[in-house]
Amino acid sequence: MTEGETVTDRPAAPLVRGRSLWGAAGRRLKRNRAAMGALLVLGLIALAGVIGPWLNGHPYDRVYPEYVRRPPSLTAAPQVAEIRPAADKIAARMRARIEVLEVAAGVVRVTLAAERPIDERLLAYWPRSDLFGAAVVTDRTDEGRQLVLAVPVKIQRFLLGTDQNGRDLLARMLLGVKISFAVGLLASAVALLIGVTYGATAGYLGGRTDEIMMRIVDVMYALPFIFFVIMLVVFFGRNFALMFIAVGAIEWLDMARIVRGQTLSIRRQEYIAAAEALGVGTIDILRRHVIPNTLGTVAVYLTLLIPKVILLESFLSFLGLGVQEPMTSLGVLIAEGARGIQGTTYLLAWPALVLVAMLSAANFIGDGLRDALDPKDR
Repeated sequence: MTEGETVTDRPAAPLVRGRSLWGAAGRRLKRNRAAMGALLVLGLIALAGVIGPWLNGHPYDRVYPEYVRRPPSLTAAPQVAEIRPAADKIAARMRARIEVLEVAAGVVRVTLAAERPIDERLLAYWPRSDLFGAAVVTDRTDEGRQLVLAVPVKIQRFLLGTDQNGRDLLARMLLGVKISFAVGLLASAVALLIGVTYGATAGYLGGRTDEIMMRIVDVMYALPFIFFVIMLVVFFGRNFALMFIAVGAIEWLDMARIVRGQTLSIRRQEYIAAAEALGVGTIDILRRHVIPNTLGTVAVYLTLLIPKVILLESFLSFLGLGVQEPMTSLGVLIAEGARGIQGTTYLLAWPALVLVAMLSAANFIGDGLRDALDPKDR
């Protein structure tokens, strides 16, 4: 220091920002290409389930009687070969016959003839068809015994085909993705919140408190799950929200046991003893030291819990206790496709492919989270 220089004349040292647990874990997760790729795939599937129904153009509950079990195709329907048989059926219902039929620029020009004057009120049969729009009479001859009609063709696209009831499979798959995601994420979130809190508390407090809390878990394990769901349906009726309550009320038990086992080993660590010696409260120790150190194991189990919940929801829907028609889920679509696998393999293949993609992506994300939250890598 030179003469006359004061301490305040020195430039202030730059502040060094510390790295938080979540910040460091986020950076490690971003470096995991497999996990980020899986996250992208899962995000695209979720986005398709949210905005896909508005882009598809087919309501999930719309039935097309004339397109039952139509195979997947990129070409528009109907084909030229399908127009004449459908028009003949409508003409027969009008008690007439088709003399001339021409298709040009999406419009069918039909000449109908009959032994007596044709009742034009019967033209309402045309727009009731899945193939045609409202018919317009362009000419009348022979005192109404002959009509010339211009009938627009309804252009439909069934990219993934239709099911056994004539409903668009793509529209139902998009709804199934949304419902399966909702059930899997919300029920898993309930199990995560209750199970982690319950297990960490029981493992850290130990003693008689731990014994009582875990005996409660044992008693709940003994309750038949299906009986529990049936009782909910009897008292509250069939409700989509019951699945969250039923699944969340059972699936947190495994999470609580896993977290308790991790907590029993964590509470013997030196940093826990140091925190207790400094007078840190129980809640703060659980929040800042115990629970964060269990997140690696919890993340791995969570990736197994989400597909388990999705499959459990499918089982409940199969029994008539979950998703009700006309709503659906991926599990219900797979069950329906399995029943008709011999003639309509695509009804099983497409939902199964989406479900496999979701579960595989969830496993890759779980592996990435496990590595990112591993205390040894901090």
